[in-house]
Amino acid sequence: MLDAATAVNDRQPTRLLSLMDDHVDVDVAAKRVAVLGLAFKLGTDDIRNSRAIPVIEGLQARGAEIVAYDPVAIENMRERFPDVEYVDTPDAALSEAAAALVVTDWEAITGLDEEFNAMRTPVVVDGRRAIDRRDGIVYEGLTW
Repeated sequence: MLDAATAVNDRQPTRLLSLMDDHVDVDVAAKRVAVLGLAFKLGTDDIRNSRAIPVIEGLQARGAEIVAYDPVAIENMRERFPDVEYVDTPDAALSEAAAALVVTDWEAITGLDEEFNAMRTPVVVDGRRAIDRRDGIVYEGLTW
């Protein structure tokens, strides 16, 4: 049972990216995609086993322009992915983004609402089911 649960969790970043692909009008090559939350879990700067790692790798493989926000784990992730743009606020990450991928459920991220209006296309794929679904955004949620 534990092996099956681990296998499902390991596939979730791929599902997150597939859901994004389903809702962005064209592919994300050369488009801004926001990754919200980089830490393995809330309350830490630890990126070991972070689901953001395969998400960023998948976005890089798609040729996306990645912009990432996390309140404490940016420096650790920057060591692994120096070519990603890192910003100090979720608002800055969302500005003109074609999609937003929620990876860690920090309060600064779960409280977002009107900030999604700054996106080019408000497509939110939420890996934590932490964002309130509302009219005006395309929302897909899953959990890991």
